[in-house]
Amino acid sequence: MNLYKAIFTFIVVCGLAWSVQTAAYADENAGQEEMAQALQTFYAGQWNDSIKQFEEILAKDPKNTLALAYILDAYYRKKDVDGIVSQIETETAAAGENGESLSKLGMAYFLRGKLVPNVLDEALTEFKSAVENDPEIAMAYSGMGLVYFQKRMMPRAKGFFVRALRLNPHDIMAMDRLGNILLVDEKKPAEAKDIYQRIVEELPAYPDGQYFMGSALYDMGQYEEAIPYLKRSAELDPNGYTQGFDALTLCGDIYLKEGRFEEALAIYETAKKVRPESTYVDYKMKLAREKKTAPATKVNDH
Repeated sequence: MNLYKAIFTFIVVCGLAWSVQTAAYADENAGQEEMAQALQTFYAGQWNDSIKQFEEILAKDPKNTLALAYILDAYYRKKDVDGIVSQIETETAAAGENGESLSKLGMAYFLRGKLVPNVLDEALTEFKSAVENDPEIAMAYSGMGLVYFQKRMMPRAKGFFVRALRLNPHDIMAMDRLGNILLVDEKKPAEAKDIYQRIVEELPAYPDGQYFMGSALYDMGQYEEAIPYLKRSAELDPNGYTQGFDALTLCGDIYLKEGRFEEALAIYETAKKVRPESTYVDYKMKLAREKKTAPATKVNDH
């Protein structure tokens, strides 16, 4: 009887564990779909609608630094930075000073600090206060990382992004900037690629993740492997609000390097529609046209 009881208990426990895992997986998928929809709205240039969608996501998941960053970016593109900063200041006063509210306030000041650099120190003050109130608040560490990243103090920025990810391994903003430091400043594309692979798997609709994944592969000399990620980034960000334009030009550079001049011209023409004023694209289109008539060789244009 005891044996049967033990077997029954084991089955029940396994069933409960499976139910919990299934529910968590469903929540994760739902969150990913909501982020994908909000990102699509943002990259269509529908700022007000995207703000509403990201706010709904943030209400369900206050740890979502990326959702808050997109809310702030949308206000920036609406030219209403003062409006959102005032709103968050009021919300912080009403909610009381806690780790979450102070982190949001710090992020708001960080946005303003991109326009008025001395405000970055105010952002840092709020993030430090947030950590004093709640040492486990990952968003505050991400925020401090962003401030030091903006100040180009990369070792300190890197340390804070690492701390943020220890507390919240799903903080895509922290992953993104940490990967950027590894890729651009430390010249470690293989390590950066591992981080961007995580981002692409966790949020495939995030165009910057796709772009930097392609960029890391490019720096590793894996040109063919880079192309699908770069094309996907450009598809997700067709207006070039963040990395879509750079994705097009880097893809064109690969085609040019490999002597695929017709493909290079076609993608540079697409890039030119996104940013007609780009002299870089003008130069590369001229180079591709010149090379088109030359013997078929791979091009080293750097």
